[in-house]
Amino acid sequence: MRQRPAHASRERPERASRLRPVNASATALGARIRCVAVLFGVCLLACAAGAGGLGLLSTASAAQRVKLGVRLAPERLGKGTTIEFSIQISAQGKLVPSPLSELDFRYPAKIGLVTSGLGRASCTAAVLEELGKGGCPANALMGFGSALVEIQVGREVVHEAGVMSIWMGPVADEKLQLLFYASAVTPASEQLIFPGLLEEAGPPFGGSLDTQIPPIPWNPEAPPASIARFTARIGPQDVTYYRHAGSREIPYRPEGLRLPHSCPRGGFPFEGIFKFMDGTTTTSRTSVPCPRHSA
Repeated sequence: MRQRPAHASRERPERASRLRPVNASATALGARIRCVAVLFGVCLLACAAGAGGLGLLSTASAAQRVKLGVRLAPERLGKGTTIEFSIQISAQGKLVPSPLSELDFRYPAKIGLVTSGLGRASCTAAVLEELGKGGCPANALMGFGSALVEIQVGREVVHEAGVMSIWMGPVADEKLQLLFYASAVTPASEQLIFPGLLEEAGPPFGGSLDTQIPPIPWNPEAPPASIARFTARIGPQDVTYYRHAGSREIPYRPEGLRLPHSCPRGGFPFEGIFKFMDGTTTTSRTSVPCPRHSA
């Protein structure tokens, strides 16, 4: 994971774009929540829905439960795949969970991100902030995602959904960096950009997505919004890259994250360690069963 792509220069980690507090009118509230909902996809590596193995297991802290699901599509040993991560967060005895403040998402050893053919180019937070996703090279796209946030207004809970795109960012402290870009689906044209660093992890894992989640304000006099659910996928599903052939650009589909040639006993392990603003920590684990046949 410490290999540096040739296209990227060494930089410090990008910082998340800040949100400006807004009033609680219905229009502003809906626009703001749609924007912040996508932020978390941040995370992930976060990173296709569909066929493949699925594992679910959750462990609870004193206040939050996190259910982690992972899919590999397709799941063929030694071949490229798209990884989809889905997380559901709920509260015990509360209308909404405490806002998430930190995520350490761990994935199996020998999953070839560096050799995946993804991230042939890179983008920066400054470009995304100024030009949006249209300003980034197509070959920097890593995947897509969606999210749902909850905010408590009195005894009522407001739910808003949003979408995101995930980009290869500049190398930061000799680590690969992903940039998660969230834009509102309303005329308010809000946006959020959030970075995650890919780091090494001890056995049985090979790497982790290390992400600090800042508060997500929606009103200066109210607690931050809470992430209730998100899905992020990294891989070639719905992703198109381009190669040059003389004066032409030829579209192609990148191979994707390469699975190892063998599956560990018990399947491919995944783990998420989640820290919340109320001081609690929850660990959620799952595994994707080994495929019946290697193609």
